[in-house]
Amino acid sequence: MTPAMGKSQPFDRVRMLAWSLLRQVESSRAFADSLLDRTFSQNPSLKPVDRAFIMELFLGTLRWRGRLDAAIESAYGQPLKKIDPRLLHLLRLATYQVLFLNRVPDSAAVNESVLLARAVFKNEKTAGFVNAVLRAIARNKNQETFPRRESDFVKHIARAFSHPQWMVERWVREFGAEVAGKIAAANNRRPPLTVRVNTLKTSRESLGQQFGSRGMGVFPTPFSPEGLVLEESLFIAEDDLFKKGMYFVQDEASQIVSHFLAPQPGERILDACAAPGGKSTHMAQLMGDRGEIIALDIGATKVSLIRENCRRMGISMVKAFRADAARALPFPPDSFFDRIMVDAPCTGLGTLHRNPEAKWRQKPEDVSRLRRLQSTILGNISSLLKPGGVLVYSTCTMTPEENDSVVEDFLEGRKDFFLEDPRPVVPGSIHPLIDPKGFFRTYPKMTTTEDGYRLDGFFAARMKKMKRSP
Repeated sequence: MTPAMGKSQPFDRVRMLAWSLLRQVESSRAFADSLLDRTFSQNPSLKPVDRAFIMELFLGTLRWRGRLDAAIESAYGQPLKKIDPRLLHLLRLATYQVLFLNRVPDSAAVNESVLLARAVFKNEKTAGFVNAVLRAIARNKNQETFPRRESDFVKHIARAFSHPQWMVERWVREFGAEVAGKIAAANNRRPPLTVRVNTLKTSRESLGQQFGSRGMGVFPTPFSPEGLVLEESLFIAEDDLFKKGMYFVQDEASQIVSHFLAPQPGERILDACAAPGGKSTHMAQLMGDRGEIIALDIGATKVSLIRENCRRMGISMVKAFRADAARALPFPPDSFFDRIMVDAPCTGLGTLHRNPEAKWRQKPEDVSRLRRLQSTILGNISSLLKPGGVLVYSTCTMTPEENDSVVEDFLEGRKDFFLEDPRPVVPGSIHPLIDPKGFFRTYPKMTTTEDGYRLDGFFAARMKKMKRSP
């Protein structure tokens, strides 16, 4: 539980909440955005400026953790593993303010962090340690050095843009040095707030006008026909339009995947690994809420979230159940689906600008581990598709092992399936994001645009099951 702070020190409470979030994201492996939502809901008295500051501190510290750790280790003079993890989170939080937040004076960042250390650890020696380390960082912040770009490009990018070295090595190998550098830089930019309009209740034009009437900057997504990009942040849980189910928060790349499946009214659809329900609710929109969508996820809490999102958006055709898509599923032997969506668990390397915590969670070996799981799920789920049915495989990563290889291995082993060109069924606006093989990719092409807009890194393939011979 967060210790209470005195009313005379309001910023201490804000920093305390940000520090608590850093601890939670490390211990629970929950997504940063869900932890923020929960924290804001549990602290309704927070002012908008306080929420914004907490988001800045929390997400900024996650994005730049590698550089922060290097600065702390230099000032400390010993390996970071010798520092209590709770204290290390506090030092990272303070170091982010010193190195990256010009509007926070160094003295304020140091002093408030010492007060926080004193309140948390009840130890003057610890508070003195925090003071000494942070003052050393502040004194030397303009002398930060990196490996030379010309002599060791990978180490330079990893250090300067705060990424694990193995990720940068992989991107250099797959996309070349120039693109790898752009990817790393783009991952540290704040992502846009993108929403999908619930066309069962309103239109993109109407919802855009409602946001605009609040004085918010808003523009339509360039590829998805149902998306809007909001130029200002929004506390979603308190927004009346959200509560009324007028929109779903969903990146534009994720919105495009449902168009790859192209579900039709009256069909029976299976959505595996469906939480939080973005694609299930989108497909229901495309189907006019007519037919049946079975949405599966392995976690009970995630299934509850799918149901809640459907209720909020006025969708009745989605039935959510708890099930492991990698194991035998509880369907009758003659139960088949017209179309199946497999939005597979993955390393999430295409969403690092939105989920910076994933940079520090994923390991090189996770790629092959998840590839095995993805192949298992795809092989298991495909048996439930009708002859002539459509199967879409999708991820939010860009590693070839999790994308191309999974699809190619599946098609090699299942001669009754073939890769189908999606262009005839998707809106024309999406065609520029489809490669010559027919795969949907937003990496590396959409790493960033000239005006800074960026899609998450997604992959999707549309496959079809052959009809039985008469």
